[in-house]
Amino acid sequence: MKNFKTLVALVLCIAMMLTACPVMAMTAGTYTAEANGNNGPVKVSVTVDADKIVDVTVVEHIETPGLSDKPIADIPAAIVEYQSLAVDAIAGATRTSDAILTAVEAALVEAGADVEALKAVEIVKGPVADVEATYDVVVLGGGGAGLTAAITAAQNGAKVALLEKTAALGGNTLIAGQGFNAADPERQSKMEMDPALRKELESYLDLDPAEFGDFADVLETVKGQIKEYLNSGATYLFDSVELHMLHHYMGGKREGLDGTTITPDRALTEVFAKNALAGLEWVESLGGGWSDTTSTILGAMWPRSHGLSTGNVIPTLETAARNAGVEIMLSTAGKELIVADGKIAGVIAETTEGGKVTLHANSVVLATGGFSANAAMVAKYNNYWPGMSDTMASTNAPSLSGDGIIMAEAVGADLVGMGYAQLMPSSHPVDGSLFSGVWGSAETQVFVNKEGKRYVNEYAERDVLSKAALEQTDGIFYIICDKDIVGNRDLSAMEAAGNVVLADSLEELANKLGIPADTFIAEMERYNTFVETKVDEDFGKPLFGEKIDEAPFCATPRSPALHHTMGGVKIDTEAHVINTNGEVISGLYAAGEVCGGIHAGNRLGGNAMTDFLVFGRIAGENAAKGE
Repeated sequence: MKNFKTLVALVLCIAMMLTACPVMAMTAGTYTAEANGNNGPVKVSVTVDADKIVDVTVVEHIETPGLSDKPIADIPAAIVEYQSLAVDAIAGATRTSDAILTAVEAALVEAGADVEALKAVEIVKGPVADVEATYDVVVLGGGGAGLTAAITAAQNGAKVALLEKTAALGGNTLIAGQGFNAADPERQSKMEMDPALRKELESYLDLDPAEFGDFADVLETVKGQIKEYLNSGATYLFDSVELHMLHHYMGGKREGLDGTTITPDRALTEVFAKNALAGLEWVESLGGGWSDTTSTILGAMWPRSHGLSTGNVIPTLETAARNAGVEIMLSTAGKELIVADGKIAGVIAETTEGGKVTLHANSVVLATGGFSANAAMVAKYNNYWPGMSDTMASTNAPSLSGDGIIMAEAVGADLVGMGYAQLMPSSHPVDGSLFSGVWGSAETQVFVNKEGKRYVNEYAERDVLSKAALEQTDGIFYIICDKDIVGNRDLSAMEAAGNVVLADSLEELANKLGIPADTFIAEMERYNTFVETKVDEDFGKPLFGEKIDEAPFCATPRSPALHHTMGGVKIDTEAHVINTNGEVISGLYAAGEVCGGIHAGNRLGGNAMTDFLVFGRIAGENAAKGE
């Protein structure tokens, strides 16, 4: 019997060894493979011996810095450490994670490994300790709004903790275009006023204030400013806080499927526009730099969009937050707001390893973003898009699933504008990614459909552009560029991934796209005459870039995807969250896309960063003071 037990134990031991080492039949060597990530191909190098994986390295990629750093570092290391393909994707970077795992699997197949056995190797982790602590302010969300609120709260003397559900800071801000709208007298006074924009200003003089509701006085003010500007004979680019407010109203007023009309909150709009430039200057005080001129982001309605000369704003905000003493907890998702004595008193959260985190606080700031990555939730509330799919792709980080809105509603918060979501017309047709193509500022863009025809004013608001795109064959269109936009960039990786199509002539480009060459060439020639005359006889585009006439020519296939949700928790001008009785929820503040009421039915391009910087600063300051 003793020998039998020994034999059984030996067999079990051997079985466990085989399960732990399922790669015994590999051919030693180094293998490469690639798979598509968020922005394009992710290439890996995998080195193996006959019985183990020796090294895994990501050797080439064009993924977003910051967002992709952790999966690129951690997933290859975990594969080698555990000799397993059962490695979890990194929260918030699933596309990059999946690309790495898919590419490694392909390389291991080539090496002769049993990849199914590798996937079956369980990765056992030790017990996770629970955490309990107390702070003055807890901020939920590590994107632009959350970091802005955390920094400002710390600058006002608060002890601050910031919780981010993913493994990296940044949220949507990290993968956004970094456009910031603000009327900016210093920069805009050095720019020339385009004749088409002057004509648009003149048209505003005919608008009827009676049709502008709470914004009637804004229109009257703008009319006076325009008359003064035109009478002065000035030639610089005109703009004003009030014009920004007017565009915000015009761009946000929409009618829902149920026949009701939604407009931006007047008080929030005024705070938003009047504090925009101060937000820009605050970023400068933290070390961020802005370009010397303004442009027009797609759907912005006016050349007041500033670009960051120092790259993405998140590294600047992260450095400032850490320098200010903010304690940052990554991979930690808020689950429930703590209520004590009728006020918000903290938050219960959970780490990705399953640990419970209980943080007590005088104030909590919700900065968890919107819910565009939760198509089912968008479809549930939808009051704008006919036939909205509950599986539509999204440009958003996967973490933007509406968590903060759900938590706020559970403690009585009022929700506003939930039926309105914005589609980004210029998204990847398959995965919804935003920066996997090539285009310039809104005035330079030319859209053609599969029939080779223009079909829309490319300078229009995003919902107008998205509705027009969805009406085209297969919901697909192409953004056409030439050398003026392509420049000397190496687009070989994008071309290899099928994200762009390049050609040395318009005829060759049409043939590669499979669209009628004669129609397409004639359409580009017609468009070029509009560039010369500054008059779009077909769709009324008011502003133009250069002609499309010099090789190389480039086409980027695009289709609308979920991009921004305008609805969310109701706030006042001090960033307090308001309950369903119209009262302040003591101790609870909110900023950024988690809020509703600011953008109404449609957000102008470039207004998101302005939103989170303005209200993030207000929320952080008031949360620190408990006001």
